[in-house]
Amino acid sequence: VDNNRRQIEIARKNLSLTDAQFRQRAVETITSVQRAYWDLVFALRNLQIQRDAVRDSRTQLEHNKRLVTEGALAPIDVVAVEAQVAGFEQTLFMALEDVSRSENNLKNLIAENRQAEIWKVSLIPTDSVDLTPPNVSLAEAMKAAMDNRAELQQSNLVREINQIDQRFFRDQTKPQIDLVGSYGVVGLAGAVNSEAINPFASTAQIRERVNLLSELAGVPPLPTPPPQTFPNDLIGGYSQSLQNLFGNRYSNFRVGVQINLPLRNRTAEAQLGRSLVEGQRIATQREQLEQSIQVDVRNALQVVRSAEARLRAAAAAREASEQQYASEQRKLDAGQSTVFLVLERQTALTGARGNELRAQTDLNKASAELQRATGNALTGNSIVVRVR
Repeated sequence: VDNNRRQIEIARKNLSLTDAQFRQRAVETITSVQRAYWDLVFALRNLQIQRDAVRDSRTQLEHNKRLVTEGALAPIDVVAVEAQVAGFEQTLFMALEDVSRSENNLKNLIAENRQAEIWKVSLIPTDSVDLTPPNVSLAEAMKAAMDNRAELQQSNLVREINQIDQRFFRDQTKPQIDLVGSYGVVGLAGAVNSEAINPFASTAQIRERVNLLSELAGVPPLPTPPPQTFPNDLIGGYSQSLQNLFGNRYSNFRVGVQINLPLRNRTAEAQLGRSLVEGQRIATQREQLEQSIQVDVRNALQVVRSAEARLRAAAAAREASEQQYASEQRKLDAGQSTVFLVLERQTALTGARGNELRAQTDLNKASAELQRATGNALTGNSIVVRVR
């Protein structure tokens, strides 16, 4: 593996690594938006619960006033209900504040900037709060996480980049034999220069003197050389040069073998050792990452199961509170109960409704967290990520 191929392979892996990092960021953003969405759903529905509590307490206040007029209750019982109404109104205003805060948090996650049009409108959730929780076993969740988690994909790419470095640096410590070859074509042409003087060419005067001396010495005279001429394809301008070039008339080639013997290349050995140590560190981090993902999946699945149990218990508690409140009202009308008990049942009913709503939204948030832990946040929400 030469350095150019190494750099190309690493660049490709880095591109895939960037893609995996972007997908991880997208999953985290989706999960954050889901949590903020269900917080807004809870805030809006809790606001309605508090409004219902204020309405019911005011209805109870009017009912108690009639009973006082009829002489069935003491005037102090009306004061107790008025205090109850005031307390529910305070809770209502706090719930209204929670709605504003939750809505702003969600807008902050989905708005492009502070001038976005979404800041000028109110957000109304459309999804039902009664979602079906995921029915998945621990083994299935673990397999999905190991197949889909972007962190594991990033770890694989980092390991592959390290393997490329190891292969390259290991090759640098070995003898290298390269077959070298080249082939070239040139275009030669030009005009004849009649005034040019060739210092190596013979002249007639010199040849005559040499022949005279040769005759005196009894040596045969020098023959008269033929006149100098140039090939026709060397005479011409730019077009003739192009003809010679594309006609492959004047070519040259070179073939050879180049041998490099790295005698104790300590630089390459040090780089190889460093890449091997880096590979061990990457392997250790991979094991730690897999264990961390396993813990993440186990915790997320346990939260879903606990949220399901909490929801069932909260629903049963709410039904019981409704029955107790209705029964206590009937007892009060029959003179067998007190205003204090009725108000206590009403407060318990409001709390039970809020607890059931909280359990349901917590279950939905736990389901979103399980999607993140198993790496299914994109496919589970029908989101396709394309990197240009």
